[in-house]
Amino acid sequence: MIIGVTGSAGNGKTPFALKYAATFGREGLYVVTHDTPLPAATPAPPHFTWKTIHTEFALPTVLHRINEESNLYRADRRVLVIDSLTSYLCAAHQRFMEEHDGSIDDGDYMELMTAAREELQNALLSFQGKVFVITNEPPGYTPFTDPKERCYITQHAALNLELARRSHQWFRLNAGIPEELSARRFRG
Repeated sequence: MIIGVTGSAGNGKTPFALKYAATFGREGLYVVTHDTPLPAATPAPPHFTWKTIHTEFALPTVLHRINEESNLYRADRRVLVIDSLTSYLCAAHQRFMEEHDGSIDDGDYMELMTAAREELQNALLSFQGKVFVITNEPPGYTPFTDPKERCYITQHAALNLELARRSHQWFRLNAGIPEELSARRFRG
């Protein structure tokens, strides 16, 4: 089951996702793709425990490992919160640029970003259990946007689109107020 939480930076996505996720199980894995600790005031019922896993480049590998190491009973009691897909894709962008000293060909960059997005998307869609994904809404771009930046934005949007399409619930936060977008899906 995928539950998505999106919105702009600083709109309370992480506190909302952690609080809501704690209502779905008995233990939580907080997977961070950037250098952020579990918030000190993480709201959770008394029977719920959080464990933090830090990953930057190996998020799909971490998801597969969690799947392989889990039994069905434990997977049913566990919830996974990934914070955030935006940071993971941004780290992939940085890694590709550093590996090529900032002079990577636009076509090669597009192939690498597409592969990174597809690998992450496949790992998320094959995850067995409850997973909350936190992601920013990608910015729009103009005709003057750099081709690599446009590719990053396009891949980020494609990931959000596919996950939202297959999600159980999808929320957008604005000023800390969640709105369930999935309840408004067109069912035609």
